[in-house]
Amino acid sequence: MSNERETKKLLGFKEAMERRVVELEQELDNLKTAMEEVDKLIVNTGFRTFKTPEPVEEEQTQKADEQKQVNDEEDEETISITSKDGTILGTMQIEDHVIQFKPSGEFNFTTDIPPFQSFLIERVLDNMKETDQKRTTNGELDPEEILSYEVNEQAGKILALKISNYGGERRLREINSSLRWTFDKMYDKLTQG
Repeated sequence: MSNERETKKLLGFKEAMERRVVELEQELDNLKTAMEEVDKLIVNTGFRTFKTPEPVEEEQTQKADEQKQVNDEEDEETISITSKDGTILGTMQIEDHVIQFKPSGEFNFTTDIPPFQSFLIERVLDNMKETDQKRTTNGELDPEEILSYEVNEQAGKILALKISNYGGERRLREINSSLRWTFDKMYDKLTQG
């Protein structure tokens, strides 16, 4: 008798667990559907930044003055390009989306020393220019925002490299590191013969 009672009890537990599994599976399906809808909304609306209410006019004037000072300081920035051993190879001046690189006059950096032409010009700057031209064709970039560069040289000696419309912060870092690497390799070739 007790065996029969235990079996009925176990069957009851089993039925309850099966119902609960069905409920949980249904809940899981509903959650997956809801997540898919949220994903679609995220893709369609994109990410938006939170905008704070406009400050009082006096605060706006003060903040505008502070921002102008910061922008003036940021508008012109000079960075030294150094070799691995700390030798200054040149300076990079950044102002209004224009990079002006001037090699140190102490060294005879010429356009025919690798990897100036093969790496810096062809692989880095020409690729960036080509990317900008494609973006212009696709309507993503104005034609006047295409990267351009000019090598100022005299008898092959590099006097300056001017890069206009370099783009954003990521590209600035890429150009900086490419200049550093290129001129470090050129410096090695000059000093090691």
